[in-house]
Amino acid sequence: MPFRKVSRIVVAPAAVCLLAGAAAQEPPAPLAVRNDVSRAGEELLVLRHQKLRKGGHEAYYRISLDGVWPWFEKIGTRIAGQWKVIHPDGSPESPDYDEGYRLARYAGYEHWKATRRGQYLGGNGPDYRKNQAALKARSHYVLGSDGAYFLQGRTAAVTPDYLPALAEKYESVEAAPAGGARPARNDAAWPAREIVALDRRRIAKGAADSFIAAGAEGIRPYLEKVGVRVIGCWKAVYPSESRSPESPDYDEVFTMARYAGYEHWKAARPEEIVFLGGDGKDYAAYSAAREAQQQMTRERTVVFLEGYFHQSPPFFLPGMRESYRKVE
Repeated sequence: MPFRKVSRIVVAPAAVCLLAGAAAQEPPAPLAVRNDVSRAGEELLVLRHQKLRKGGHEAYYRISLDGVWPWFEKIGTRIAGQWKVIHPDGSPESPDYDEGYRLARYAGYEHWKATRRGQYLGGNGPDYRKNQAALKARSHYVLGSDGAYFLQGRTAAVTPDYLPALAEKYESVEAAPAGGARPARNDAAWPAREIVALDRRRIAKGAADSFIAAGAEGIRPYLEKVGVRVIGCWKAVYPSESRSPESPDYDEVFTMARYAGYEHWKAARPEEIVFLGGDGKDYAAYSAAREAQQQMTRERTVVFLEGYFHQSPPFFLPGMRESYRKVE
C-alpha cells in the first residue's frame, strides 16, 4: 500500500464541534519561547496501543496527520508511524473496537517528559491551539488503551549490505541431494500490500542487549536480502509512567519489520526462508543468531499491522513577527 495515501474521510460531527469550539475560545496570554542547543540523550521510543471506535482508525490518523503531529515534530518528537491491527492469520478480531499502534521517537526520557508540557518548548501560538483542538477531536474515536511501552535499543537505518557471492558453480537437478548446497533463484516481485509484523517476546532476564545484538548483526542482513525491511528491535524500559512494573523474571523485547504482504511473512518463516535466499554463509550466520535468540525466548506473540509511516515530512509554521522583552 502506498505510504500516506488517505481516502477521503468525513469527520464525525462531534469532532467538528470540538475543533470549532476550541477555535472560538478566548486565546490565553501569549507564551513565546527561545530554545537552548540540542541536548544529547539515549533515544526513547514510545509504542502506544489504542482501542478505537469501529471504523475510526482512518479518521484518527487523518486528524493526527493534519493537527496533532506537526506540533510534536516541531518540539523534537519524530513520529515513526500509525497502524491498525489486522488479522490475516485468522486470529479473532474484537467485535467492539479496532486496535491501533503508534510509534514515536524522543531524544531521551527527559525529552519525553518535557513534551508533556509542550507549550514551554514551543510556545502557545495558533499551531499549539490547533494541536490542542485536534487532540480533543481525536479523542472522540478513542475508547481506551492497554497503555504505552517505553523502549530503548536499535532503530534500523537504511544501509547497504554487500554479501559477496561464493565462488561455486551449480547444475540443475530434479531433487536437491540430502545435505547438499541449496542456492536460490527468485521470481519477479509480487504486487504488495505492505504489512508490519510486531513481534513481542519475553526473554531470559538480563538477555535483552544480547538478543538485540544478535538480531542486528546476524539476522537483519539476511532478512533484508530476501525483501524484509527491519524497523528496529528494542527492549522495554520502565520509567515511573510505564504501564506496568518491571518483571524480576524476564525482559521484554519488541521487534518491528515490514513485509510485502502476509504471504511474504509466511515465506520468510525460518523453515521456508532458505528458498528465498539460499543457504550460503549469510544463511549460516542468520541461523546461528536465530538459534541464540530462540534459546533466550520464553514466550512470543506476533501482531500484524497495516497503516502509514509518517517519515517526518517538512512543514512550514510561519513566525508571528511579534516583539517581546525578557523579564526573568
